[in-house]
Amino acid sequence: MVQATWGAGEFTGNGIVRGVWTGADAKIQRCIALSKPFGYMHYIRGVGAEAEARFFAVNTVGYLHHGLPAVDWEAADNTAWGDTAYLDRFLSRYVRLTGVHPLVYVQQSAMASVAPVASRHDCGLWVAQYADDAPTGYQSHPWNEGAYACAMRQYSPHGRLPGYAGDLDLNVFYGDRAAWNKYVMRGA
Repeated sequence: MVQATWGAGEFTGNGIVRGVWTGADAKIQRCIALSKPFGYMHYIRGVGAEAEARFFAVNTVGYLHHGLPAVDWEAADNTAWGDTAYLDRFLSRYVRLTGVHPLVYVQQSAMASVAPVASRHDCGLWVAQYADDAPTGYQSHPWNEGAYACAMRQYSPHGRLPGYAGDLDLNVFYGDRAAWNKYVMRGA
């Protein structure tokens, strides 16, 4: 998963220029060159649900039906946090614009309020829950696995993998490549 867009174009900083991370395409092109499945993500900032959905769709149109879109719904830097009607409007607009149903990323503690919204739009859940804050490597069956239903699980924000220096978010997708591609190709 590559974080691609933030908000509706109002934010610049930390490599993000007018809401678009300038390094995203290089990461995605590397995945394509290696024939690896990839996803691309929008960070909701709470600056207008319909405007954010359009911004995400317009700025990632080249990845549509090639990678799996996801929406990052979390508290930090999101003035709409807790307003699930905002998320509902975002998803409604994005699905209408693209025909694709993105995964919805959310922390486990907010899953109960977000799951009905994701379900209403036929979107899978990508749930973050960590056993602790310690660095870890890849785990095919992370802590607390199976405690709740989700399409993907993020189990560490401090992942370590050979060949990469620094923290990585580590995730497990509950499906094979065909299942991943069903998300990618919906609406194609």
